[in-house]
Amino acid sequence: MKPSRFCVRAYSFEPEVSDGHTMEGYAAVFNRHARVPAMGREPAFDEMIERSAFTKTLAERMPVLQFDHGNDPRTGTVPIGAFEDVHPDEHGLYVRARLFDNPVVEPIRQAIEGKALRGMSFKMRVNNDTWTRRGTEVDLRSVKEVELYELGPVVHPVYTATSVSVRSMMMGLDDDERRRLLYDLVDYLRNSSDGAAPAGTPSAGAVELDTSGLTRAARERALSVFP
Repeated sequence: MKPSRFCVRAYSFEPEVSDGHTMEGYAAVFNRHARVPAMGREPAFDEMIERSAFTKTLAERMPVLQFDHGNDPRTGTVPIGAFEDVHPDEHGLYVRARLFDNPVVEPIRQAIEGKALRGMSFKMRVNNDTWTRRGTEVDLRSVKEVELYELGPVVHPVYTATSVSVRSMMMGLDDDERRRLLYDLVDYLRNSSDGAAPAGTPSAGAVELDTSGLTRAARERALSVFP
């Protein structure tokens, strides 16, 4: 089973704030294998982003610079700056951006300058990829072309689907993809830890999520996609 083409990827990021408000560094590294952990019914796989992956999307539009994928309660979806340069080079996806000079963005700027923020994450849709089966090893996904929507610094630069990543993914999924993702989350919760079903696991024919960590609005949105 192949993963959704809409996904969020995060990398460790060593930003340089050269003049106090200009941020530059690499948002992705090319031709390097990164392990994407198993999620629900989707097995783990290795992923490699090719240098050509961003060429077409960058020719069409510049991505939006957001903090934590627009989920921070202070900045929301308002951009925290503007990209001056985004281009692939021999190493990876180089980015240079000018952070806005206002009281809302200032704490983010200080955190980047002080190297307290070391993660960069981007949201994309994979338009062209190939898969290589490698015997006893996990399969390899080579990403050849993507649509890049937004990218920016994040607090927790993890590769797995954190709550922030899940919220970002949900916004770009259609109903069928959203339903599939949520069913996979149910499978994951049922089979997590020692294999025992968590409290509240549904009986046959019922669908019930452990939504204790969600807000009421998020819980209602999650449950609404189930038939």
